Amino acid sequence: MSTAKAEQVPTVHEIPAANYDTFVALPESVAIASQPMFDWWVHHWMDASHPLVRMQQAWMESILETIQVEVEFLTACAVSGEKMSKCFSDPDTLRNPTLLSSCYHEVAKDMTDAHLSRLGKVADLPKDFRQRLWEEIC
Repeated sequence: MSTAKAEQVPTVHEIPAANYDTFVALPESVAIASQPMFDWWVHHWMDASHPLVRMQQAWMESILETIQVEVEFLTACAVSGEKMSKCFSDPDTLRNPTLLSSCYHEVAKDMTDAHLSRLGKVADLPKDFRQRLWEEIC
């Protein structure tokens, strides 16, 4: 065994006053000291993934539009169902085949119009999606 004393790390109380100020000036932690480097890295990492994020955003916007088209159609279905139930709950309409037929034709026309509107909007969705993707790529 060596007879030389092992060098010990000084505690805060053993550091001379001149050197103590230097330790106090250092950052509180590694996280604080490395924050500028981390910010720089995140900025450049986000630049690399930014086109993918924009393409995903375009995809999500198209899905949102699809959901809105379906909600409009389901609303039309609900309104038509309500009209039909009013026709069936009215005793005078049930006794008169002409009124019942006109009620049925009105509901059928509303549903046909809603369905054709839905098909037109759904047909435009792929074009809109391709346009969004093209805008994001360029």
